[in-house]
Amino acid sequence: RSLQRLHKTQPLTLPAAYTIHNALISLEFPSTFSLATTFALFKAYGIPSISVLLVRTNQLAGPPLVSSKRYADTGALLLEAVLNAPGSERSTAAIARINWLHDRYRKGDRSGIRDEDMLYTLSLFALEPMRWVRDLEWRELSEVEACAVGTLWRYYGEALKVPMRLLPGYERGWRDGGEWIRELEVWSRGYEDRFMVPSESNHVLAEATMRIILYKAPKCMHGFGRKVFATIMGEKLREAMLYVSLAPLLPYQFAMVTSILTNWVL
Repeated sequence: RSLQRLHKTQPLTLPAAYTIHNALISLEFPSTFSLATTFALFKAYGIPSISVLLVRTNQLAGPPLVSSKRYADTGALLLEAVLNAPGSERSTAAIARINWLHDRYRKGDRSGIRDEDMLYTLSLFALEPMRWVRDLEWRELSEVEACAVGTLWRYYGEALKVPMRLLPGYERGWRDGGEWIRELEVWSRGYEDRFMVPSESNHVLAEATMRIILYKAPKCMHGFGRKVFATIMGEKLREAMLYVSLAPLLPYQFAMVTSILTNWVL
């Protein structure tokens, strides 16, 4: 509450944003933030320019042992960067490692990582937890909490060399993290509308990810697990990943599953 009062009189500082964000992850909505962050990585595969590159490198679509290690490595680096304080040794080392991994593919041509795809992926990590909290939890994020998320992820984006110049407000600047994340959401939705389209490479990555996530589940549960995925995806992402024939769960079934996942499993 003291931070909320302070935010009304002056911009939220980066340390204060980290404190609020860390409380959301570890105390307020740990399961929902965890599931949403996992889904954010998956959702990025619905953009063909992203999925084609990942399939070509054979890191996430290769043999199960290789792809599962790559998936785990990505998660570990993100956790190190986000859960440790900005500027700390562990967070800085994780960001440096991610930049090193990306630099080899940022060639400035169509064969490498596109600037727009970097910004879109960042937008998913910033926005998906907020959307999941809004849709599944007992309350949505407050204005100051949303501002904290925006402040922190803008910092991470700049540290990860994500080109903010693609956003309309880049030249004039943003008043705070809240204004930045609202503008990012508008840009992200527009990007999805234009570039989230059906592609075989999207499907290849989706199948590889499902195999990783369902690996420890009994085979008799795989069909149900795929239906859970189909429901979470939504119609546009299902179409982009060539899962049009994969029927989603009924609303009451999905409500039951999400309740179990957010309150008991994680």
